[in-house]
Amino acid sequence: MPTLKTPRRALLLALPALLARPALAMPALQTFKVVREGREIGTHVVTVTPTADGMVARNEVAIQVRLMGITVFRLTHSYEETWRGDRLVAYASREDRNGTVKLLAARQQGQALVFDDGLRLPADAAPLGWWDPRRLGTRPLFDSDSGAALAVRWQRQALAGGEVVLTASGDANGEARYGADDGWLAFRQTAEDGSAVEYRRA
Repeated sequence: MPTLKTPRRALLLALPALLARPALAMPALQTFKVVREGREIGTHVVTVTPTADGMVARNEVAIQVRLMGITVFRLTHSYEETWRGDRLVAYASREDRNGTVKLLAARQQGQALVFDDGLRLPADAAPLGWWDPRRLGTRPLFDSDSGAALAVRWQRQALAGGEVVLTASGDANGEARYGADDGWLAFRQTAEDGSAVEYRRA
């Protein structure tokens, strides 16, 4: 999730391979309600479109926190990932946080993923997006709204029926649950202000 993160270091950590399941077709649409301290504050929608040689995944996040009828925090974040096989070939992000807009874009160039601001990451880098568990713990990750490399430690727990729980610590925190088809089922984390945030399937 791009909006509620712990501080991060600009250090890239080689992550151990934690997932060994074969690649499956991702669910085409995954829709969640974002709930903070028991109150719904927004939505997160993931749309996956297959292509001839990969897929395009689009994340749409919309969050609004109100206090006594007054909006105290507003965020929209849209980011699109274009994949060719298991390689991210293009990335584009637009975040509007309380009226401040941040744009980010990157493309594969040679043996690197190169951002518009000149930042270079390994060619197999991917954004930290909880929608696809196959990348978590298997490749270098970067922050979805800044491009900064992340150092994340992962724990994996297998559940009955082929479900899996992945827990992150370090430059990102969170716990996500996935079905046997790699579909994203649930998510929870601690926000920057210390509040509990969870995702519930809509």
